[in-house]
Amino acid sequence: MSLTIPLHTKQLLLALLILSSFFYQVSYAEDEANSTKPVYIELTPDFIVNYSSSSTRLKYIKTKITLRSDSTKEALVNDNLPLVQDALIMFLSSRTEEQVTGAIAREKTREEAAVAINQVLKEETNQEPIKDVLFSSFVTQ
Repeated sequence: MSLTIPLHTKQLLLALLILSSFFYQVSYAEDEANSTKPVYIELTPDFIVNYSSSSTRLKYIKTKITLRSDSTKEALVNDNLPLVQDALIMFLSSRTEEQVTGAIAREKTREEAAVAINQVLKEETNQEPIKDVLFSSFVTQ
């Protein structure tokens, strides 16, 4: 038993297929236009701050920090770098010895640093542009 499809139905199906592929391409192009590329903003110089310790010796953190943001927010971050650096200095100097020693503590410090920066930038610019804080080096002594 063979199924025959009338010619006008075949033409209609072909037209629908062509139109749907056109709309798919337009949709795909819009997605590419809306996607943002990540940017990495290296903060210089390295951060050297004292932190709280139960001992009488002065303890410090020396770290190299890079911020990850969207390409659309790079100018916003760069325009507010003094604010970002101040927020990081205040945040790191408020840490305790337990909060900066060990891999788990450093990971938590990294996550909380992003929150602290975004909090300050939200007050100033009403945006939270920082996606991540990355430590290239992190030394405590």
